[in-house]
Amino acid sequence: MGRGLHEASKVIRDAAINILETIHPATVRAVCYKLFTIGLIPNMAKTSTNKVSSLLTRARESGHVEWEWIVDETRRPERAQQWDNPMQIMNAAVLGYRLDYWNDQPFHVEVISEKGTVRGTIAPVLDELGVTFRVLHGYGSATTVHDIADEIRSAMKPTHLLYIGDFDPSGMHMSEVDLPDRLDRYGANGRMWPIPFEDRNYILKRIALTSDDVKHPALPGFATDSKANDPRHQWYKRMYGDQCWELDAMDPRDLRERVREEIEALIERDAWEHCMRIETVQRQSMNDFMGAVRAKFDGDSPI
Repeated sequence: MGRGLHEASKVIRDAAINILETIHPATVRAVCYKLFTIGLIPNMAKTSTNKVSSLLTRARESGHVEWEWIVDETRRPERAQQWDNPMQIMNAAVLGYRLDYWNDQPFHVEVISEKGTVRGTIAPVLDELGVTFRVLHGYGSATTVHDIADEIRSAMKPTHLLYIGDFDPSGMHMSEVDLPDRLDRYGANGRMWPIPFEDRNYILKRIALTSDDVKHPALPGFATDSKANDPRHQWYKRMYGDQCWELDAMDPRDLRERVREEIEALIERDAWEHCMRIETVQRQSMNDFMGAVRAKFDGDSPI
């Protein structure tokens, strides 16, 4: 795997592999932040991160890194589901069946992010708990934000929007000013955490990066003035100071645990466990039915 690499590149590659063994699934940028923190790359500029990306591509191609360890927003293909025969779709339905536990919960819960790069990082938690993940891609479009407001109004229960994003001029302005203002303008009628619901429909809570997160000396940041071209630059300096931080700098393990803790804190446990028991019974009933179907029909023959 190391053929043709300079010794310095081998050191970076080996360190990146060791990091991924511990924190996967993670983005390349998350690995780069770890390498930057321990001094193996000089900065987070494209020249440095592209070098790490190239080294990790070679490591994956050679089999030294599992492909699933590195995630990105564009990894999943999209296509209509298709089947070879009716039995195949019935099998898939049984295997993929899960009860919507949130129907019996007191809240509707979504995780919202300004950036899609963390989708794969937190997917294990979101998939396990059945929580919607919505990417705004920066400042969300009017259509996207209006859709969120519509869902809040139609949820028939209070909504918790758990926000994750950068602690920088645009990132903070999105969660503190732009998103709540537009949601209310579109009729969602909410408040920022920690104000209680009272007569409001939703609470928007930033769960990462937070003011406590960026106080940690191990979290690498950069000068706010590096964002001088951002229209929110002066607003951010007045509100938050001379340093900025990227969400990708947060350890993926800590981010996954943060998302899990925030979601589980909103779960009414008795109702959740009741749904688990119902799902177990329903799965058994479906398996019994499929067993009877298989006994009558050949799995390779149309029904």
